[in-house]
Amino acid sequence: MLTDLAAIRHPMPVATEHDETTSESFDIAVAGVEEARAAFVESLDAAWEASGPGFDPLLATIEDLVAVKKDADTQIRLLLAYGRAYVAPRPYTLETLGQAADLSPSGASRAFGADEVVEVGDRTGLRPPAAKIEDYDPQDPRLGQASRTRCTWGGGDRNNRCPTHPKYTVTDKSGTRWACCDDHLPRYLASRPTR
Repeated sequence: MLTDLAAIRHPMPVATEHDETTSESFDIAVAGVEEARAAFVESLDAAWEASGPGFDPLLATIEDLVAVKKDADTQIRLLLAYGRAYVAPRPYTLETLGQAADLSPSGASRAFGADEVVEVGDRTGLRPPAAKIEDYDPQDPRLGQASRTRCTWGGGDRNNRCPTHPKYTVTDKSGTRWACCDDHLPRYLASRPTR
């Protein structure tokens, strides 16, 4: 079973008669797949030995691929948020982002929300250009999860959070709402578009 799973998970390259790949390049590709298959079988075999008779290598392989798919979906949502909220002076259009992600424009719009925009800010330290400011209300349903508990406009990340309680809600040009404290209000004012 393990070799079957390896063959499915790591398929051999196929040369066609119109393929311009050199035989040396093809041989290198085959060797790479053989190495990947051997490592895959070794990994499953070790997991099987460690887990005992209840281990199912087929189900474990499927679960691993589902985790990879979920991670890829998360990264796509973050990249869509970045392209729409952070790229300046003109964000990518929903049509362009949708084409790249194999989504309709409305699908690209629905693929990310405030949580993803804030997550991009946490990961990059960036803040998108702001559009307006109002009093902070932690019960505002339009706030992302992180903005309900901390100043998200202040930069940093989950491990280096702004310690000051939010006093304002900043709305960026994408419509994402951020919690903002008095200490970071000047950053909001500096990010406002000039008229």
